[in-house]
Amino acid sequence: MSNTDEKKWILAIDPGSDKVGYAVVNLDLTHGDLGIGYLPDMHRIFAKYCRDTSNPPQFLVLGNGTKSGILCKLFNSLELNIDIKLGDEKNTTFMARSRYFEENPPKGLWKLVPKGMLFPPRPIDDYAALLIGEAYLKKNNLVEELTKEK
Repeated sequence: MSNTDEKKWILAIDPGSDKVGYAVVNLDLTHGDLGIGYLPDMHRIFAKYCRDTSNPPQFLVLGNGTKSGILCKLFNSLELNIDIKLGDEKNTTFMARSRYFEENPPKGLWKLVPKGMLFPPRPIDDYAALLIGEAYLKKNNLVEELTKEK
């Protein structure tokens, strides 16, 4: 996992009817791993990110949309002793496209195409999860300042 420097972090989830996006979101709003799994994979993904007792997530932020109830029950069945918070999913899929291109700018002639006309070459549920996590941290004043090393 991309969180070896022991930062405080959360696991953010964008639940869908088939695909589920997930993101490791540090409390300083940087991020670690991003990924997409399918509903049957989520047991393994939850275990991967939440069983490490040396630096577990502060909590899980679960988007409040499609299939959130099923994922909540699955997560609770693992008895991980990590709280679940519900995050707002409104417009995250639309905003995820923009965020994807911020982190993966178009190359070559694609740079000339207006960003509103570009479509990512893959699903972006992981970026939606990242936005859900960031929005939850900001809304609840949980963002920690990034410590600058000198």
